[in-house]
Amino acid sequence: MTKYLITASLLNSYQYYIQDEWKSSEDSRADFLRTLSREKFEPNEAMQRGIDFENAICRVSEHLAKWKCEPDCIPALEFCNYQIIKELAEEVCYGLWQKSVKKEITVGNQEFLLYGRTDVIKRDTIYDIKFTSNYEAGKFVNSSQHRIYLYCSDLPKFQYLVSDGKEYWIEDYHNHAGIEDELKGMISDFIGYLENDKEAKELFLTKWESK
Repeated sequence: MTKYLITASLLNSYQYYIQDEWKSSEDSRADFLRTLSREKFEPNEAMQRGIDFENAICRVSEHLAKWKCEPDCIPALEFCNYQIIKELAEEVCYGLWQKSVKKEITVGNQEFLLYGRTDVIKRDTIYDIKFTSNYEAGKFVNSSQHRIYLYCSDLPKFQYLVSDGKEYWIEDYHNHAGIEDELKGMISDFIGYLENDKEAKELFLTKWESK
């Protein structure tokens, strides 16, 4: 039986597409189809800030693991207070960066491979670093990301470290007995949607087959 890959970016792209209140329906669909096509594209300004923010925290955490980190070792980001970068780097210092997690899951009669690449794993916690210009409490509560990573790793804790450059917040999530059913529900909703979207279904079947 053919097995298909499922990632947080795929499921979250689907969620954004059907729920997005900020973009036009055309823009939302374009982003959804781009994710399904797995095409490489240049990051927009918001994405690049997130990349730069994560890279800065990684660099500072490496300095902290070796010696005391002075302000001049912190990359200058015009959109973020250096103290935030240092404090979050201290949180993840000595953690393992960019470790992959994966696990098989069956929904109905179809097999899938869940896959993700973590930002940081430190002891019993997975950390994911986010930069956003508009944060509100519980922003990531419906995300598939922490569910996939917790399920695949069997670790007990997941934290989003989120900043807008002026302050930061921590969202805590925990592994639990119902997490597999939650993921199955998310995957089932996604696959059910594809049955009524021929273009999206064709992209998924041709681009997301697990190797």
